[in-house]
Amino acid sequence: MPTISVLLPVRDAGDWLGPSLESLRRQTFDDFEIVAVDDGSTDGSGDTLECAAARDRRLRVVHTPARGLPAALNTALGLARGRLIARHDADDLSHRRRFELQHRHLEAHPRDTVVGARLRLFPAAAVGAGMRRWVAWHNALLDHDAMVRDALIDSPLAHGTVVVRRTALERIGGWRERGWPEDVDLWLRLIADGARFAKLPVTLYAWRRHRGSATHNDPRYSRDRFDALRLDALERGPLRHARTVTVVGVGASLARWESLLTARGWRIAPLAAGRPSAAAVRRMSTPALLVFGAAPARERWRRALDAAGVDERHVVYVA
Repeated sequence: MPTISVLLPVRDAGDWLGPSLESLRRQTFDDFEIVAVDDGSTDGSGDTLECAAARDRRLRVVHTPARGLPAALNTALGLARGRLIARHDADDLSHRRRFELQHRHLEAHPRDTVVGARLRLFPAAAVGAGMRRWVAWHNALLDHDAMVRDALIDSPLAHGTVVVRRTALERIGGWRERGWPEDVDLWLRLIADGARFAKLPVTLYAWRRHRGSATHNDPRYSRDRFDALRLDALERGPLRHARTVTVVGVGASLARWESLLTARGWRIAPLAAGRPSAAAVRRMSTPALLVFGAAPARERWRRALDAAGVDERHVVYVA
């Protein structure tokens, strides 16, 4: 049986599928299989997969109607034979040493459940300022505590970069279709199950940006659906016993979160404070929601709360 099973969901990957498969074929660690699920492609991607499978026995292909990413991933997981499960997207590229280094890490750190890596975005012309800021944030989150702390900001592990222990995935039931970001949903359930996260401080993945990508077109990645996921996590986690919540922020973000929480029945103690001060920290009650999209603003508040001796377990950061 292979050590690693690579789950490769494919939906109309077009000209990008060939280079993506080639980046897997040239891995220095070769004890892996690829389970590709053609999720209702209409552009010939299924034929491309079959031709590639005829040349590489490590690639297995299954064709399904278009059912969406979580269903495709669960189909692939059900067919996978490896004890480690890797993700890879059909329009992206993996560094040739990716599996070697991630396998080595999990073998050396048996307490870690999931290991990701830093990434880069390409082509440069398709990468806007907002995504450049996101990559800087993602690549700076290298330890478990930092990723857990920022798990409601955005996805602290880019989905395509990870290798995860199969037993942990199966214990929480794999991926779920809830109409919101399936990767963050998975990370939150793994965290609740006691999983430990790691991220290698090297760039091992290239995420292709293009207008046809799911992040541009799938409504599950809209702000409204991300907010629904955040609210669900807050209700089940840090705010489940709270009646009043301090919401710290400025401008439209503060107003948005006041509205979201009020609609769910919480009483709000708003604190309009863009920069931390001793007076602002003293006025905070817990639990508190800190609403800052910019990483420098969050870091200023973290330092101020730490200096004031505020227990960060009672503080939640959202965007």
